[in-house]
Amino acid sequence: MNLTTALIDFAQISLLLFIGAFLRKKVPVLQKYYMPAALIGGVLGMILGPQVCGKYLPISLNYSPLIKQWPGILSCIIFSCSFMGLKLDKVNKSAIQTYFLAGSIHQMQIVVGLTLTFVVGLFVKDLPFGFGILPVLGFYGGHGMAIAGGDILAEAGYLPAGPDIGATFGTIGMLCGIIWGMIIINKAADKGITAIKMKREDMPESMMTGYIPPEERKSIGRGVSSPAALDPLASQLLLVGLMVLFGYVIRNGLIMIHPFFKNLPLFACCLIFSAIFGICTQNNKTVNALIERPVIVRISSCTLEYMITAALATTRLSVFADYGIALVVVSVGVAIGTYYFCFRLAKKILLKDGQFETGLGLFGQCCGVLATGLLLLKVVDPDFKTTAAANITSSSTLGYTYQLQYTIIFIALIMTKPLFVYIYSWILLFLLMGCGLYFGKKLHAKGL
Repeated sequence: MNLTTALIDFAQISLLLFIGAFLRKKVPVLQKYYMPAALIGGVLGMILGPQVCGKYLPISLNYSPLIKQWPGILSCIIFSCSFMGLKLDKVNKSAIQTYFLAGSIHQMQIVVGLTLTFVVGLFVKDLPFGFGILPVLGFYGGHGMAIAGGDILAEAGYLPAGPDIGATFGTIGMLCGIIWGMIIINKAADKGITAIKMKREDMPESMMTGYIPPEERKSIGRGVSSPAALDPLASQLLLVGLMVLFGYVIRNGLIMIHPFFKNLPLFACCLIFSAIFGICTQNNKTVNALIERPVIVRISSCTLEYMITAALATTRLSVFADYGIALVVVSVGVAIGTYYFCFRLAKKILLKDGQFETGLGLFGQCCGVLATGLLLLKVVDPDFKTTAAANITSSSTLGYTYQLQYTIIFIALIMTKPLFVYIYSWILLFLLMGCGLYFGKKLHAKGL
């Protein structure tokens, strides 16, 4: 196996993404539920690959063993982009309350995931307790976080099917967020509780098909460097490479301090350095002049598309047979808990202005990614006239305060000190939920 092997894998995944985008553009049912091209292509890749077509047809897609290393490698690129050029805006009371609710949902998903895993484990043999931390990575964190987290458990030999399970939870979460989210919107519209009246049929065609006609296309970013000296895209890509390099240096330095840090994945160190770099240079005009944030986001998003497609295409069907019961039970529990927190507990925590819209956006975000939440908001608040979009965007950024510790530390600690992780998760849940309820009560008393 060499770089040509990796190139052929890249070509095959590109073909799947092309087919996925084409089907999204042409098939109404895929448009109705806003199915991403990566999800469509990944499922097709599973069918067209060695597990299905390879067994019954003479022609099929054949992926090399190298493709299983994609999650860990591509995660480094994705997480290196997280804080580069990111500007932290001032946070108002509404965003703070949304932060408390989002944090409560994050912790609830962990507690429910671990608790139900323990219960199912009483009846299903060989179900590791750490299985229960993957739902929050799939629902709240999305495919990228779930696949990367599962890769850590797999490399440690704790849960060999970790990336497959993570990808499955990510898919379940996204489908739950979009499909259930649209059902919630329709019911809310019938009851007249949405702040702005808009039918799904009024959505722009480009939002439905995923294809933007030439006259509506916008620039994805501006060139920082002159092409005569350095290609503008290369000028941003090299910065991502530097983030990876410094993440690599940090990891090696930590390993020299203590062997425990061998369990710390490279992508986590890239995320750490990206956060340090972003915070320290936020107000540095000289450094920020070299970074074009929209292009950095496109690099991250593009990498994620390939990562999701590859992970789904190579997901082993045996995972559904081995972990089917646990996947269903835990997913149902996490989904119900997320719905309750977003639309029931939210009434006691969120400010009254745009309360339903903020809860809806959080539901989409906590069942997929921020983009899913904004997609649902686009249906009920197309021009973002309520504060909902700003609330969930701010809370998503602030959410790294409780999310990173699980991504960086507890995903490894769950394998050695599971009871500590479980108890800590309960404590943090009560802390975030308690703060949300306390300040929510005071703000509601003021009529806010």
